[in-house]
Amino acid sequence: MAAAPQPAEPPSLEETRAAIRAGHVSLSPAAVASVTVSERTAAGPSGDIRVLVNRPGAPDATLPILVYYHGGGCVVLDADAFTPICTELADRAHCIVVNVDYRLAPEHPFPASLDDAYAAYCWVLEHADEIGGDRARVAVGGDSAGGYLAAAACLEAKAHGIAQPLQQILVYPAVDMADRSESMITIDAFINEAMITGLNALHVGDHVLDPRASPLRAKDHAGLAPAFILAAGHDPLVDQGRAYVAALRKADVPVEYRVYEGTVHAFFTWGGAVDRADEAVSDVAAALRAAFSR
Repeated sequence: MAAAPQPAEPPSLEETRAAIRAGHVSLSPAAVASVTVSERTAAGPSGDIRVLVNRPGAPDATLPILVYYHGGGCVVLDADAFTPICTELADRAHCIVVNVDYRLAPEHPFPASLDDAYAAYCWVLEHADEIGGDRARVAVGGDSAGGYLAAAACLEAKAHGIAQPLQQILVYPAVDMADRSESMITIDAFINEAMITGLNALHVGDHVLDPRASPLRAKDHAGLAPAFILAAGHDPLVDQGRAYVAALRKADVPVEYRVYEGTVHAFFTWGGAVDRADEAVSDVAAALRAAFSR
């Protein structure tokens, strides 16, 4: 990464999206061939939301469901780029993974991505049987910005009186858009403060203190779903993830917290190149299996 040539001029958003996608795909593992992927649409607040339904073997079985939100700062990448990780989780956790292709900023700024994320969760609760799923066994999860959306969807469900998921899986979540902690300022590895601030400006603009944009700043975290929070040890977001663990525990929300030392942001989806990604995916799958069996 450090050796990559620097462009003579700042790239356009389209060029940035293409470069990030190419890098992401090159580091991702192959999709699990035994998992079938089908496209569906969920009703959203501003039209249909495209979702990719990843289903492991045993087509006649009623399976638990993970609603998954992909990373990318709510600005770059899409659900298709995360098919490898979603098929891995479907296979290892033996569950259906509904991979949500939510709207992106700046074309669709905050709260569009959250509105889609919450609508997709509600759609799964209402239509689980149509995809062979069990609406009584639904979890939410995501990485980075997707971790933000999973956390925020739990808060939205609480605000609207909707059932909490069995589990929230938060992989190095971005839960404070106004974060200026030590790790945010001092760690520069794959991502840094300037990149994060730039993405946040495109996504949430002046709404960084809004609890719907920054779940850490919610007034009350009581009653939220149990959380499995995974952190990369050398990540600008590691401090805000640790702070969210503390906030949930203060509210008596059960939390399992795991830090993967020596790893950087985004490593979870880099199973094609990083051995510890395989370990992390296995740990998340184990957490899901345990939640689904409760």
